[in-house]
Amino acid sequence: MIVCRGPTCGDRRNSGALYARLQETIAARALEKRVALSWETCFGHCQRGPNILVCADGDGTAPGPGAVLYNRMTLTDLDRVIERHLMGGMVVRLLLNRPPVRDDKDG
Repeated sequence: MIVCRGPTCGDRRNSGALYARLQETIAARALEKRVALSWETCFGHCQRGPNILVCADGDGTAPGPGAVLYNRMTLTDLDRVIERHLMGGMVVRLLLNRPPVRDDKDG
């Protein structure tokens, strides 16, 4: 899993909390061998952020076939992705391609 930490969608919309929750969950469920976690500076979807990319293959830190980009993530959304996607193997389609949000912070 890769969490975006770009200045617009990450720093301003608190992707650090998402990253911390993922760290806690991976450790608590002993998923270190199945789930790699890293940061990305920008996915280019700033107005849809914070964004989290779930990589299906490889080491989990680079997109490839089957990678899924979740948009406008909250801690509640993240819990759904953990349960349904990471644990259950099902993409949470409701959290894909969400419409952009434009606010005063976006510049």
